[in-house]
Amino acid sequence: MRLGCLTPNMLLAASGIFCCALLASPLVAQEKVDLAKITAQLRDKDPAVRHTAIEALSQLNDPAGLDLLISALNDDNQDVRSAAALALGQTGAAKSVEPLIKMLQSLRLRDRRSAMIALGTIGGEKACDALIPSLKSPSAEDRDSAVAALGAARCRRALEPLVKALGDEHHMVRASAAMTLGDLGDKSAVEPLLVALNNNDTESVRTGAVISLGTLGDRRAIEPLERLLKTEKSENVRQQIEYSLQRLRAAPPDKQ
Repeated sequence: MRLGCLTPNMLLAASGIFCCALLASPLVAQEKVDLAKITAQLRDKDPAVRHTAIEALSQLNDPAGLDLLISALNDDNQDVRSAAALALGQTGAAKSVEPLIKMLQSLRLRDRRSAMIALGTIGGEKACDALIPSLKSPSAEDRDSAVAALGAARCRRALEPLVKALGDEHHMVRASAAMTLGDLGDKSAVEPLLVALNNNDTESVRTGAVISLGTLGDRRAIEPLERLLKTEKSENVRQQIEYSLQRLRAAPPDKQ
């Protein structure tokens, strides 16, 4: 779901100092030309052209490009707005956080979801503080997106509300919460996960809890998982239990 996955940090530096000196001016000129072209495309009446411009902006490392992406959050086309939000998330720029938080107030579900994904990608205290209230949204889709975003952002302060989300009325949210608690890496989630594991008849929730227990590496989960293995009917869950047990048995006792 991410735009611009090939970031500048992932590109190989192929030129030496001498070559860079020779090519610097043409490269700068080309970037200016490209940015001017992209700016014009963002004014095009065709949403497809504007969407293409957003994809191009996600490849540029330019402050002016960042401002254009922020402006595109107000585009009248849903695809363009969503693409702009996801591209801003990929930039990781702190300047993007406030506009994305504002987007969380949109009446459109996809706008809110895109903003949550972007905020989760950027992370940080402001993003976490903005995402946590969405766990109480009347929309199950919003709650599910918020759980996933908090996990992506590694929001440790969200531990308690995420534990509460294990009891959400919607199985989709419960399953996401079970998975996310493992991502946070806080072993205080072990007991709530064991409770959810034993009290939930939804396969996706049990799977999420089993995966997280294996990820957390707390050997207290070994015996409960061994018991569950004897009664679990789902082959998929059984396979995940066996894998998590392997991980837990390999974890040294001093990691408890």
